[in-house]
Amino acid sequence: MTVPSAEQSERAEYRVGSVAALERGETILVDAGDTEVALFLCRGQVVATQGQCPHAGGPLHEGEVEGTVLTCPWHGWSFDLTTGGCEEDDSMHLARYPVRIDGDDIFVAP
Repeated sequence: MTVPSAEQSERAEYRVGSVAALERGETILVDAGDTEVALFLCRGQVVATQGQCPHAGGPLHEGEVEGTVLTCPWHGWSFDLTTGGCEEDDSMHLARYPVRIDGDDIFVAP
């Protein structure tokens, strides 16, 4: 369950998980308001993306991350977690959301 944080800006901010869980290799898929968000640990940085693959709706939190590349488990399409760019189709883009870390807590503003 996510709740808006005490600090509000233009967009609502939601606590969506813990850094420790990502470091343990747990997959995290949460609802942040009306937005499904997948969390990844990419070269020591927390990255928040849309929860479903823009190609065919696959569950991105079940994908593999190697370096900065996330591969969708359904059709193998690959996305750069640092840019959101798709390796198979330049016109396709993975939505990324601002992340804030406070201690062990991860906050996202989708």
